[in-house]
Amino acid sequence: MATGQSDQARYDFTSRWQLETGRESVWEALVEFHDWPTWWPGLKSVEETAAGDEDGIGQSAISSWRGPLGYTLDFAIETVERSRPEFLKGIASGDLEGSGRWVLTEIQAAGPEAPVWTQVRFDWQVEARQGWMRRLDRVARPIFVLSHDHVMKKGAEGLAGHLGCRLRDFTAGDAGQLSSD
Repeated sequence: MATGQSDQARYDFTSRWQLETGRESVWEALVEFHDWPTWWPGLKSVEETAAGDEDGIGQSAISSWRGPLGYTLDFAIETVERSRPEFLKGIASGDLEGSGRWVLTEIQAAGPEAPVWTQVRFDWQVEARQGWMRRLDRVARPIFVLSHDHVMKKGAEGLAGHLGCRLRDFTAGDAGQLSSD
């Protein structure tokens, strides 16, 4: 990603991992965002601000996240697309502005006794809106990326613990540096 003025403080993250459980249970955990603070260490609070329609479109919440370096990011996210149990997309506003997309793909292993795994992919394309983050972007970008990756890894581990399943193949980082599916 270029670091020119037009790109300043823009991030294009992709995180991927697999959970040894069916896609439906992962979906349920993701849409029940009220429970996230119990299993996602970086999420300090979440408060629903709108319930959305019968399909969950328009549902919104305000969240407060704390990274490993101690800074916080507060932003709202509104669900704009939802296809059970494979796809969920939201729009963020506040300290981060942009969009996030969860894609869940079930992996069937060979054999009747083989476990079912779910591939989780989260794409997060955002711009930091806090002035200090924008000013420090050119020198602190690697730290911000590592902080994001840490929060996502703790979330993946927390979700695996919440669902009582194994986690494997975690990757995170700048989307341009990860291998494609």
